[in-house]
Amino acid sequence: MTTSSQTQVIKSGKTATFYTPLEGGKQVRKAGTYTGVINGQITAPKPGNIDTGLSQTIYVK
Repeated sequence: MTTSSQTQVIKSGKTATFYTPLEGGKQVRKAGTYTGVINGQITAPKPGNIDTGLSQTIYVK
């Protein structure tokens, strides 16, 4: 498993793309099917959580 933690400021109505692993991070080395788990947190204007989501599933040869 690999993880990364990133902070980005996203203006209202805009989107952002997050990449994992971070540059220099642990890379996937084995063939298989991989799906990312996404967790987010809102810090302003009112703190709150974003529902957990799943990334697109990919197959690595």
